[in-house]
Amino acid sequence: MSEAARLLEFIEEGIVAHGGDLGGWTQRTDEALKLFDGRVTLRAEMSESPAPGQAVHGHVFTTLHEYDDDVLDACLVGVGQKTDDALRDAATVWAICVAGPIKSFLDNQPVCMTCQAGVIDGDASKGYVQGDYGLPGLRAYVGPAVSRFLPDGKVQGAFTETSPWFRFAAESAAPRRVHLAKATITSHGTGWHRDLEVDGHDVSHRDAEFPANVRGPEFGYMTRFAVFEFPRNSAEIPRRAELERAIRYFAENYAKFPDVIPLMDKMHAEGFNADLIKEVESVSTIAFGRNLFEPAGVQYSPTVIRARGDGRIETDVPLMSLPAYTRARALAARLRETMPENEFQALALYNAESNAILQSLEAQGKKADLSQLKLYPCIVPDRTVSEETMDLAMQKLHAMVDERAKAAKKPWWKFW
Repeated sequence: MSEAARLLEFIEEGIVAHGGDLGGWTQRTDEALKLFDGRVTLRAEMSESPAPGQAVHGHVFTTLHEYDDDVLDACLVGVGQKTDDALRDAATVWAICVAGPIKSFLDNQPVCMTCQAGVIDGDASKGYVQGDYGLPGLRAYVGPAVSRFLPDGKVQGAFTETSPWFRFAAESAAPRRVHLAKATITSHGTGWHRDLEVDGHDVSHRDAEFPANVRGPEFGYMTRFAVFEFPRNSAEIPRRAELERAIRYFAENYAKFPDVIPLMDKMHAEGFNADLIKEVESVSTIAFGRNLFEPAGVQYSPTVIRARGDGRIETDVPLMSLPAYTRARALAARLRETMPENEFQALALYNAESNAILQSLEAQGKKADLSQLKLYPCIVPDRTVSEETMDLAMQKLHAMVDERAKAAKKPWWKFW
């Protein structure tokens, strides 16, 4: 029996043993497992293990038959002395952390230590909490956290429904209705970082710093999953589908034009919204450049400066809050696989960040160490922005540069 089939077998054993709210008839073959009286079907795929013999890495795909057969992708890691032990551990994580949110979502009420997030005047004792876990305005069910190497319960208790566990998950999600997000927060002694995954590895993002008022051990982590939904009639789903179509069109046709202006004109003639075209040109191209240079260790800014058409300057806008960036980031890996390499590289070199990196490479030659390169935020203008507003945005950027330069020159004995 394959590892994937064994994983499904162990999941079935765990669900049957639990019974209760997760009960109902089950049916398993080597390739699939039906749960909750046939309301969902599970399939599994195993990836190369991070530590053969001690850990397994796999994905469990849950088809929701009551929601147009949308598929929820759960990335799982199990550990154990033997492969079967590691598979059982991964199955336990799915049963504890994933099964509850899925069943709660199907039943529209929290079960099995799952809570519904963002419920005004919610009764936490019944699984309805007011905190949104970083998923505001959505129907979202959040499962319990499992922890490793965190023996002090006070550490786990410091992270509640008010912590932004799943911040940016909704902004990053693909254009369909139901999604599964996974958040892992890891202690590194002096602080915490967060890894966010949405729909398996479709979206992967790391926050270098995660807010916490508690100090953890040198190493330890907590993981939890959430199911969230865009309303059936949400305008965001078709809007995001059109965004993805625009990103693909821009990327796949970039090399066919002498410069970007005739490409944007062509997109407008094809019926794309003018503001959407500008978002793709100014924001999505940042994601393509980072796909090319991030492996070299370039230290990118997590924010951008937005120069607005109404004259406003927004100086601290998280890139992950912009679907034009997050969806381009998700699509970049696939586009790189299908496009000729020289065409993708040309696309990736279009934006200002990539130009700055090229200048650094030209200045330093073969001795260039891109891991030492720390970039300032980009200025992202609206389509209708005025020259005056752009000048103000440049002044904001220059002020950031001057402030960093002054900080670097400050004597060690000056603390103010």
